[in-house]
Amino acid sequence: MPKAKSIYKIEELLMLAHDVRINDLAKSIELAEEALQLSRKENLIALVAKCLSQLSLYCMITGKIEKSTSYSNEALIYYESLGDEMGVANVKYTIAGVHYKTNNYHLGLIYFVDALKIFKKYDDYFNQSRAEKSIGTIYEYIGDEVNAYSFYKRAVRNAKLINDKNLESNVYNNLSGLLLKAKRYKFAMDLIERSIAFKIESNDVRGSAFAYYGKGKVYLKL
Repeated sequence: MPKAKSIYKIEELLMLAHDVRINDLAKSIELAEEALQLSRKENLIALVAKCLSQLSLYCMITGKIEKSTSYSNEALIYYESLGDEMGVANVKYTIAGVHYKTNNYHLGLIYFVDALKIFKKYDDYFNQSRAEKSIGTIYEYIGDEVNAYSFYKRAVRNAKLINDKNLESNVYNNLSGLLLKAKRYKFAMDLIERSIAFKIESNDVRGSAFAYYGKGKVYLKL
């Protein structure tokens, strides 16, 4: 296969993997693994790094911690050697997620903040919002609800800047839970209802499940 054709095929596989992630993460992993094999075969280092980065994220989300760590460590080596700061930031975001999922909140916070600095440098509002939501979650878990609220609000602001309702609704789930703790039940319900509406609009099946779960928590308190 000519190299240009291979590059097109790999990019196509990675784009499809990204598109189906909200409904079928297993398919995303399958597509990204196929792209990785082709990238390695053609010795396309930048694309190998991109495949590894996406795979590490999908594996982190599905709880495959060892695989995610292996993929992200390898991707980080490639991105640093290529001088690709955004690549480094994306991998650090995933590594932070692994630490967060394994209750290493301090390390998770360090990696999220490192990633956020780079996202800000390149005016990447999408990833700024994701990182700020995650930082807010860590602050909430360690009991700092003031900082948690502040980062959630920043995450909503950045999602609105790029008109990404799906991203915005993800933050509303967390904000609703925080308001629930503060016994601000009406506001908690309003936000989770908005989140559900956005999830239905974007056809985010997995996200809808989290939103309905959040609504259940509000009803439980009521």
